[in-house]
Amino acid sequence: MNTLTLRSNIVLLMASSLTVMSVSAISPALPKIAEAFKSIENAEFLVKLMLTVPSLIIAFFAPIAGMIIDKGHRKILLISSLIIYGIMGTTGLYLESLQHFIIARACLGLGVAGIMTSAQTLIADYYMGEERNKMLGLQGTFISFGGVIFVALAGFLTLMSWRFPFSLYALALILAIPAYFYIHEPDVHHEREAYLNNIGKSASIEMQYGKPIHIAGIGLIVFAGMVFFYAIPTQLPFLLALHGIDSPAKAGAVVSLATLAGGFSSYAMPYLKRLHNFSGLGGRAFALLAMGFLGLSIANTFFITIVFALFAGAGIGLLMPSMRLWVISIAAPPLRGRSVGVITSSLYLGQFLSPVIAQPIVMMSGITTLYTFIGCISVVIALYLLSQAKKS
Repeated sequence: MNTLTLRSNIVLLMASSLTVMSVSAISPALPKIAEAFKSIENAEFLVKLMLTVPSLIIAFFAPIAGMIIDKGHRKILLISSLIIYGIMGTTGLYLESLQHFIIARACLGLGVAGIMTSAQTLIADYYMGEERNKMLGLQGTFISFGGVIFVALAGFLTLMSWRFPFSLYALALILAIPAYFYIHEPDVHHEREAYLNNIGKSASIEMQYGKPIHIAGIGLIVFAGMVFFYAIPTQLPFLLALHGIDSPAKAGAVVSLATLAGGFSSYAMPYLKRLHNFSGLGGRAFALLAMGFLGLSIANTFFITIVFALFAGAGIGLLMPSMRLWVISIAAPPLRGRSVGVITSSLYLGQFLSPVIAQPIVMMSGITTLYTFIGCISVVIALYLLSQAKKS
């Protein structure tokens, strides 16, 4: 029987919160890291690459991690990924070569992919129904709040040395110990056997699960959501500067508050799920994103910027756990790990490509046009998903 103790739940939720630290832990230290390696050609570009390269590796490796999970190695993958994450993350405490930093950050991405994919699959295996909804909502909350806490800690540690924020990654090594003792491999044999024995014999069995095209469609929704939302941390500081607000602290405050709003909407997701189906939740999430970005495109004061950033943050906070839950609800048991891997890949690929996709629009027409464009597309997606919700 698949059951979890409170300690097991805490381990899974803490492990999930570490995934956001792959980027946030070193972001406040980037200027000082660039200064430390200023003698190297293209140092500033390479330092920025340090920040983004884990996302690209996660996007490529997450489906592979899903295949490993589907072979029945959930616990092994989680623990080994925590160890890889901790070892590779803390290399910043002693590495001297910027190229070695980038290689270590790429390996860190392997750890994040394994942690995120295995943690979500374990939640799907251990829980059913309302309990599963609550756990995925809590997971989204831990990820959002973790982002805020880790950025604050990293900023404090950077005041002492640009190397000190890398010590935060040691939390994964500490967490690997309780993961070994409190996480057990779920018994999914009977669930898989029932599926394989009944598939083809009963149309009702086949109807319970989504086809690969459905998983891909949800992945596309997640990708779009992350491309849109990451236009806030990557572009908003420049927009604020255009309005005469050039304080990094104020820009950071807006991003942190948006992330906090996402944490609260993630927590509310299980309760909203009782009232709306998945298409309805997705439509409402994109409606919030649309309100946020259309508002940001016309905001001309710091207070108004904060208000509309909260809408965008609430939108992404509702979208991510809803889409994760949708996927694990329709994924066939033998393909559950791979399906979760596709969503994880979509999430981080959107995060990585967001500035790449946005840059041509920004160069041609400016950030306000970009935000207007994102808001209008969000309206279209929201209307489509809400129309699909009424049909089902």
